[in-house]
Amino acid sequence: ISMLAFDTPLVEARFRSRYQRFFAEVELLSGEIVTAHCANTGRMTGLLLPGHRVWIRQQPPGRKLSHAWELVETDSGLACINTARANPLVAATDLGLWLPGTTFVRREPRMGAHRFDLELSRNGAPVYVEIKSVTLCEENIGYFPDAPSARAVAHIQLLAELAREGIETHVIFVAMHAGILAVRPASKIDPIFATACVNAQAAGVRFSALSVTLTLNALSIQGLIPCEI
Repeated sequence: ISMLAFDTPLVEARFRSRYQRFFAEVELLSGEIVTAHCANTGRMTGLLLPGHRVWIRQQPPGRKLSHAWELVETDSGLACINTARANPLVAATDLGLWLPGTTFVRREPRMGAHRFDLELSRNGAPVYVEIKSVTLCEENIGYFPDAPSARAVAHIQLLAELAREGIETHVIFVAMHAGILAVRPASKIDPIFATACVNAQAAGVRFSALSVTLTLNALSIQGLIPCEI
């Protein structure tokens, strides 16, 4: 099990609103209203729940906002809204869990104009991995993306090109919502992305999904869950 602990204790608050994408207004238990940084560019469907409990963390001195938003309590458990958490969580994972026979090389390798999330090695050959944080949960199915994403489509298409050249490539969906038991491309939200995934899988890109246990102290990867392309 891989674990990513929060550096500082999280502070409980109540969600009020999100605005201009990167700002979340929350109310501390003391009644004080603070604005927290929201590290999520998606629509956050099902996560913007006025009155629901959220947990924020104190930011280091010098940051524009004093706090950053990490977790929200939904009707089916905790969800992590901070999409920046998925990459270091997977990078810290025992690779034998989901990619036996590989070793870690580096994070954010550059390929042309794009950076992938991880480069691994298998018998000296490069293995490229793209990681997607999944928080949209409907009836225990996680869907990605939660808004149309030309950038995500480009990532998948580039992986497919590499796969056709014989390079091992992977897409890892990380279920950052306690209610998610399986992951699918969100064909109703972004049919172009869903089609790109089908074509990439046919080209040899390997798709998988990892479940995450979320607590107020840490995030930990539990294992593989179904990934239905």
